[in-house]
Amino acid sequence: MTEQTRRSTRLVRIRDLFVKRGSLSASELAKELGYSQRTIQRDLLALDSELNVPLIYENRRWRIMEGANVVFGPVRLTLHESRAVYFATRLMLRSADERDPDGIAALEKIADALPARVASHMRRTVAEYSALPANMQYIEVVRRLTEAWASNHTATITYRSASASGPRTTGLDPYLLDHTQSGTYVAGYSSEHGQVRIFKVDRISEVEVTAHEFEPGDVEETADRLRNSWGGVVFGESHYDVTVDFAPGVSNRIHESYWHPSQTLEDMPGGGVRLSVSLPSLLEITPWVLSWGAAATVIEPPELRDAVATALREAAANYN
Repeated sequence: MTEQTRRSTRLVRIRDLFVKRGSLSASELAKELGYSQRTIQRDLLALDSELNVPLIYENRRWRIMEGANVVFGPVRLTLHESRAVYFATRLMLRSADERDPDGIAALEKIADALPARVASHMRRTVAEYSALPANMQYIEVVRRLTEAWASNHTATITYRSASASGPRTTGLDPYLLDHTQSGTYVAGYSSEHGQVRIFKVDRISEVEVTAHEFEPGDVEETADRLRNSWGGVVFGESHYDVTVDFAPGVSNRIHESYWHPSQTLEDMPGGGVRLSVSLPSLLEITPWVLSWGAAATVIEPPELRDAVATALREAAANYN
């Protein structure tokens, strides 16, 4: 390996270390990479000019400038890994209702790294994604939330809740960004509420990234609370043991899918199947049960049984 190749490889490793760890001193980099501090100092100065990685030096430590568009290294995928990535992009497209230029740019780059036949299908996905309507206000909100989330900086957000009549403002320490079938969500500590809350990004109109850095709370605990909700986007302090019986005609479809981490399935006499789950809220599962129509019967809890029965009676009345 030539000296130039070793140097280029070293620069990429330094960049990746900053991305993974945040801030580092020259001595820490020298120890990690096995080079002298003088060599590392020269490399740090070259990162901006050669890899377009702007650095900031504070308190004898280096870090990447907030908001910098750092280009990460290439990824090589096997055929089967390529198929997995393709499936993931198809799922992303099905839940998207607006064009994301960052997502399109990423998919185009991924397509360039895939085998030719898989790449052609990926580019078809890119074309479908590009045909969606654009909402640049939403994109700007997502970008600023991403910057705050990736750098552990508090953001000031203006949002409208589903029940409030006007916009409200709060400081938010973003712990998690997540995308689901029902939209994109950010979870984190809200200064207005004094606790961890979850916000639908579609309802956020403005985001200002502040200079205040925060220490993330228990991110795993937050993620676990989201996993335990039905759709992965609702925090709830209650506990509901939900049981729903499904008719024989849909039992195979129920068996074929993984619905929830707490689920148990029990085959019923006559070919039906009983699904049981434990949830912190009934908000998301109610419309899901309704989507099965007469093929689903709620056994418990009574609140869910009554809500579904009332909705079905009112729907039927529309056809009298």
